[in-house]
Amino acid sequence: MAASPHRHIQNAGRELIRVVRGDTSTHTYLRGRLLTIIWLTLAVGVVSTLIVYFAERHAHGTQIHDLFDAFLFAVSQLLTASSVASPQTDPIRVLELLFDIYAITVVAALAGSFGAFFHRRNQEHDEAKKAAAAAAPSQESGT
Repeated sequence: MAASPHRHIQNAGRELIRVVRGDTSTHTYLRGRLLTIIWLTLAVGVVSTLIVYFAERHAHGTQIHDLFDAFLFAVSQLLTASSVASPQTDPIRVLELLFDIYAITVVAALAGSFGAFFHRRNQEHDEAKKAAAAAAPSQESGT
């Protein structure tokens, strides 16, 4: 019988808490991968914001006039591979391509990390069921 939707949400919430706490090596591994991606994206975002700002702010016809515009452009490009402005300088056009590659790579890495996590958690659940089934007959015969 299929579990009701709220059970899946509860299970997902429990697993999220276990990832934050690092309850098992599987949870710790996923937490490490997620934190690496977050910190790397923050660092790349800050550096990219500065590069975009200094390269674009005085370009003719630019939509990037201040640090916030540069931040918005760089971070939206890094996270979604779509931008809120059109760069006017050639170096930033090349950088925009690198942003797209970064965004695609991060999405693929996240998908792979979650896929590996769910695969390993299923293996852990299967092992726990086998251990419980193996222990059940010996408990019954022991009583």
